[in-house]
Amino acid sequence: MKNLIKITFVFIFLSQSLMGWGRTGHRIVGKVAETYLTKNAKSQIKKLMGHHDLSRMSNWADDIKSDPNWRHANDWHWCTVPNGEDYEKNKHQGLAVEKVYEFIKTLKDKKATKVEKQIALKFLVHLIGDLHQPLHVGNGKDRGGNSVRLKWFGESTNLHSIWDTKLIDYQKLSYTEYVNYLLLNEDRGKIRKWQGDSLLTYVHESRDLRNQCYEYSKDDLKWEYYYANKDLLEQRLLQGGIRLSGELNRIFK
Repeated sequence: MKNLIKITFVFIFLSQSLMGWGRTGHRIVGKVAETYLTKNAKSQIKKLMGHHDLSRMSNWADDIKSDPNWRHANDWHWCTVPNGEDYEKNKHQGLAVEKVYEFIKTLKDKKATKVEKQIALKFLVHLIGDLHQPLHVGNGKDRGGNSVRLKWFGESTNLHSIWDTKLIDYQKLSYTEYVNYLLLNEDRGKIRKWQGDSLLTYVHESRDLRNQCYEYSKDDLKWEYYYANKDLLEQRLLQGGIRLSGELNRIFK
């Protein structure tokens, strides 16, 4: 019994440590994306899912990590691109890029079943968000910051968790309030550009931007770290949602 409890604890710990944006972050990405869906995309997504609320389906891919039947999907949420390198299939660990391509193909496949397309859409909504969290494109040295032990306002944690949840939660906003805030200064030019960006564009952005995540002088991160990274955090959440909308608009023409 003790061994079973220990194994269960380790599994839960590993599953949580590998998540992308926390629940609020993924809902933010989903809600931003829904804002910029075309009418046709909304109609087709509703036909497939019964609704077109992307925020509602955005955390399913993390929720199923507690299901033993989905343990094989743990490395679908991230990829590794060392400094100075570009992404290359089968060269490093993590399958997020290849799975995004696969799910896009499934959603376009007229022979795919409804269930296959539903799973593909839920994963796609989640993984595009994940790949905008800079530490989900890891350097190959510290498990995307999971091995970097730090404190957040005195609480023991790690760098990955700070970017997944704590920077977002610090603002004490609901996901809808956060989205309203992000869209206050809407720039249609940027939106159109971001919607047209390729998958590898934002994967390589995360590779370059993650260096900023490691810029701190003390191991107890507080207000200074938050203020230094607030703009980057909000930019990646916004870009994640807008690029997700672009991908879905192309799929559901």
